[in-house]
Amino acid sequence: MSRWNTLIRYATLVVAGLTVGLLLSLVGRPDFWSGGPALGNESARIQLSIAHLEEEQQSLRTELAALRQRLAQQQQEAAANTDRLRALTSELDRQQLLAGLEPVRGPGVLVTLDDSAVEIPPGADANAYIIHEYELRDIVNLLWMAGSEAIAINDERLVNHSSIYCVGSTVMVNNARLSPPYQIRALGNPRVQQDYLRNPSYLQDLKDKQRLYGLLFSVQGMASVEVPAYRGGFLMQYARPGE
Repeated sequence: MSRWNTLIRYATLVVAGLTVGLLLSLVGRPDFWSGGPALGNESARIQLSIAHLEEEQQSLRTELAALRQRLAQQQQEAAANTDRLRALTSELDRQQLLAGLEPVRGPGVLVTLDDSAVEIPPGADANAYIIHEYELRDIVNLLWMAGSEAIAINDERLVNHSSIYCVGSTVMVNNARLSPPYQIRALGNPRVQQDYLRNPSYLQDLKDKQRLYGLLFSVQGMASVEVPAYRGGFLMQYARPGE
């Protein structure tokens, strides 16, 4: 853009310089002031020079007009490219937000789960006194049903291909090893989320274990919940760009 501005300024200065030079050449001649006789061939040469300078001046004016038009076109194209870039940047930000690659904050709930602090009686099934991965999955699925927009377990953001599974007695989320207590942060409408979580028709087994074995299961509505960005990778085995 600056190159076109420089060319236009240069062409304008050339036109002005030629005009000033022509006037100075005429004013500097003695016969210009004395009103002497015609100079014959010299006068003809002056007329040809004037005509040549006028022709050059007209050519420069034409070139200057073309440069100005080209500059205006370049400015319009630059503005259009800026608008397209702004639209693409906005769409990229939106897609990153939807993919869980950006941290988010808003109203929601904090669900806390922990193993029982009760001493396990002799001969009792120890599995009844600990939190299992399927109980985490049940709560997460229920929160999605409640319209939650973002969920994390112990700061592990859940995305469309996240997994919650168990290896021995260890819970794995996004291939990260987690240990109790488990804190599930979910961004959404706190009233709706709590209605789902406290509905006696849902999570019956977990609520029975809470009552019988002392498991910790608490739900707290929050005015502001922060859910971190997803920090893992995206593995594509079979997907390829479409036509």
